[in-house]
Amino acid sequence: MTQPAADKGFEFGAKENELLLRLSKDLTRLGIAILIAGILLVLYLAVSYIDPVAVVQVSEARHTALSFLDYMVWGLIALLVIYMSITIIKLAIPVKLIATTSGLDIPYLMSFVEKLGTLSRISFASLIVICCLMIVSLVMLILVF
Repeated sequence: MTQPAADKGFEFGAKENELLLRLSKDLTRLGIAILIAGILLVLYLAVSYIDPVAVVQVSEARHTALSFLDYMVWGLIALLVIYMSITIIKLAIPVKLIATTSGLDIPYLMSFVEKLGTLSRISFASLIVICCLMIVSLVMLILVF
C-alpha cells in the first residue's frame, strides 16, 4: 500500500542538491583546514614550552626585529580570525528571516546555504593563510628564539 501524497516530505530539485553537495565539500575542506590549524597551534605551544636552543644566533637588533615580525604575524592571524567571526555572525540574518517571515522559507534557506558555502570558501582561504603564518612563526621559534 502506498502512502498518500500528503505524507511525503519535501524533496529538493537538482539545483538545490548541487548547491548542498558543494556546501558539503566546502565544509569538509574547511574542517580539514581547521584541524591543520589546530595541530599547528598545538605544535607551536609544545615547542614554545620546550624552549629549544636557537639554531641560528642573531644580534640583539635582529632578534628585536624578528620578535616584532613575529608579533605582526600573530596580529594578522588575530585579524583574520576576527574577520571570519564577523562573517559567521552575518550568517544569522537569513536564518532569522526563515523563522520570522512566512511564504519564503525555502528561498531564504537556499540563500543561507549559498552564503554558508561562500563563508566556507572564504574561511578555508583564510585558514590556509593562517596556517602559513603559523608555520612562519613556528620556524622562527625553532630557528631564532
